[in-house]
Parts: sequence; C-alpha cells; structure tokens
Amino acid sequence: MSLVSRVPFYYGWVMVGTALAINAVSSVMNPVVFSFMIGPMAQELGVPTSELSWSFTLRLFAGGIIGPYMGVLLDRHGARWMGVVSGALVGTMLILLAFVHNIWLVYLVFAVSGLAGLGGPAGQLLTQVPLAKWFVVNRGRALSIATIGMAGGTMFAIPITEWLLTTTGWRGTSIIFGIVVAAVVIPVSGILVRRSPEDLGLHPDGAKEAPASAAQHALGRHAHLSTARNWTVREAMRTAAMWQLLGALILAGAVLTGTLVHRVDYFKSLGATSEAVAFGTALDPLTVVFSALAFGMIADRVPVRYLGAIGLFGLAASIVPMIVSEGQAMTVVLHNVIWGATAGGYITLNNIVWPNYFGRGNLGAIRGIVLPASIASSGLGPPIFGYLLDSGIQPAHVWYVSLASFAIAGVAVLIARPPQWTGAADVEDPTPTSPSKSIDPTAVGAAR
Repeated sequence: MSLVSRVPFYYGWVMVGTALAINAVSSVMNPVVFSFMIGPMAQELGVPTSELSWSFTLRLFAGGIIGPYMGVLLDRHGARWMGVVSGALVGTMLILLAFVHNIWLVYLVFAVSGLAGLGGPAGQLLTQVPLAKWFVVNRGRALSIATIGMAGGTMFAIPITEWLLTTTGWRGTSIIFGIVVAAVVIPVSGILVRRSPEDLGLHPDGAKEAPASAAQHALGRHAHLSTARNWTVREAMRTAAMWQLLGALILAGAVLTGTLVHRVDYFKSLGATSEAVAFGTALDPLTVVFSALAFGMIADRVPVRYLGAIGLFGLAASIVPMIVSEGQAMTVVLHNVIWGATAGGYITLNNIVWPNYFGRGNLGAIRGIVLPASIASSGLGPPIFGYLLDSGIQPAHVWYVSLASFAIAGVAVLIARPPQWTGAADVEDPTPTSPSKSIDPTAVGAAR
C-alpha cells in the first residue's frame, strides 16, 4: 500500500504540512535572523555592515538567476527531488560559512547557498508553487497555513539565535543552523512531497469531480477572485496587471529587506537595550503568524489586491514609530506589532495573486520569470540602506523613503485589476503542466 493511499484525508493537506515544515526551518536564512548575525559577523571580520550586507544580496541574486529554471522544472517534475538537493546544498553552505575568515569567501558561500532557493523569494517556488497546484477553492487557506511556518520559525529562531550567538558565537550558530536545515528539508522533501494531485489520480481540493468541473464550481462562487484559465508566460507579460504588480513588488521588496536587515542595529544605536530589541523583533513574526492566517482565509472571499494594498499601507504606517523613536522600548514594540499585523496582507498578495490572476498550469514558469526582478530589488535594498546609514545621513530620512515606497506600492496594487481574457472561453487543463493535453470542448461549452 502506497503512502498516499494510507492517508485518510486529502493528500494536499500533507503537502501543506511539508511546506510549513520547510518554511519553518528555512526561517534561519531570512533577513530578520540575519539582522542579528550581521553585527557580530561584521565586527569579527573587520568590515562595515554595508559591505557585509552584500552577502545577503548575492544570495538573493543567485536565487534570481536560478529562479526561471527552477520554475520550469517545478512545473514539469515537482519539488520533491529539488527539495532534497536544496536542503543538502543549504545545509552544507551554512556549515562551511563557519570556517571562512575572508569577506570574499563569505560572499561566495552566500551566493552558492542562494542557488538552492531556500530562505528567500526563490524559496517560495519550492513551497508555494506546488501548493497552488493542489488547491483552487481553498488556496488562500492552504497557502496561509504554509506561510505561518516561516513566521513561526522566525519567532522561535530569534531568541534561539540570540542565545546561540552569546554561547557559541556566529560560527557555531551557523553550523547548528546548517545541520537543522538539512535534517528537516531532505527527508521531508524526499518522502512526502509530490508534484500535483493529478499525478496521484486526485483532483484539486480533493474534489470528486473532474478538474474542469471543479474549476467551474469554484468560479460559481469565486469568479471575481481567480481565473480558470492557464495563461502562458507570454500572455501574462502582455497584461497591465503583471507590470503593475511587478512594479509594486520591486519597490516594496527593496525597502522591505533594507528595513529588515538594518532596523535591529538602528534601534540599538538609539540606546534601546538588546533585550528590548529582541523582544520587540520577536513580536513581528508572532503577529505575522495570525495575520498571515487571517489574510489568507479572507483571500478566499475578498479580492487579493485589496488585501495586498491593506498590507502595504500598514507597512508604511509601521515606519512611523521608527522615525519618531529615541530608543524607547515602546517604539520598538509598536513598529514590530504594526509591521507583523499588516505584513500578512503583503505575504498573501505574493503567494496568491499569481495563481488567482494567471492560473495554476504555468505558475512555476510565470513566477520564475518575474522572480529575478523582484529578487534584484530585494537584494539591493540592504546594501543601499547600509551605505545611506553609514554615510551620516539622518536615519529618519532613510525611513521616510521606506514609508513613501510602501505607500506608492500599495496604490499600484490597488489599481492592478485581474486581467481579462478576450479570446475563446477557457477552463483549467486537468493536467496543468502537460502542454499536450487538449481541453474538453464540452467543458468549454459549459464555460460559455
């Protein structure tokens, strides 16, 4: 008896569990955790934080380079063995990081680890793209549950990182993180991950009907939320919505990573205690856990562009306590709580807008194409912010840039309406990644 047949419920929820676990351990690679390590690393290596910030940028750039190829491979073969390779690569690179003493070797290790995709925007391909293929009606709920793995993992990683840094230093911390990532990602991916429900004789959401009927059933209640058509990359790139969304995410991505990487040192430079900063920063992922889940569930009923705009406007509001702060613990707490409570809208936008607007059939390829641009902006944010803060510019002026950029991105998302297909009526292909399959003409007739 196969593993799938022994599961007493829809296997898509097992996929949600795998994504949650992988996201949780990958949280040690995200900019929030890196913001605690950048200070000790820069001090020991004898380099400015602005220069060390380039290591995180190179990791993101490497993910952007591999993203288009990874997206196509995900559509064709799924995330199972890609996850195994990624887990092994990241684990190895984190362990090797502990033995480098030169900034150029740090750059190299970070860049190679970025090819695995975990811990950055490319990591969303390994976890979010497969889930979007397993769900249509419950897509928002499924993706939000998986997403809280990253937030929950970060919440626990912050105090663990602080403790490890004081007991074993950043080198010992890196070794431990590498072992944990490999020990979780490799077996979870190899044993549990599967490509799509159709490969197992199932239908999205565990529906009894054939996929075309299931899509029409979803559209009956959610026609204003998602499309049943699988747009090609070329078709998607010709829509106004694609460029509006991409522009918003490029702008927001740059200031988001720039703020995340440098806010810890900023608050400490104002006189905030390490305990206050660690406590306040831990509130960010704690509130993200609940906000991502709430926004994700609402996304099954409300157009995702509204939720994304709310999230971006909220991120803009969270910058205000940073601007007025003089090191008070309350400003640290307010910033992180507002940030976390509204970041769920931004996360939901990133996860759901692509399958909702362009279908699930070519989702990996579409996200793989837009990924390099968003990663480039996210990667440039930390060093640019680092140079600005090191140059003697008033920090408040840098944070004003963050506030304005989030607000502008929110407006762009708000006006990015779902693209309308002007050709023949269409429905989802029962096997979305197989281009040789034709659409049942009776289903097309029903769609009309």
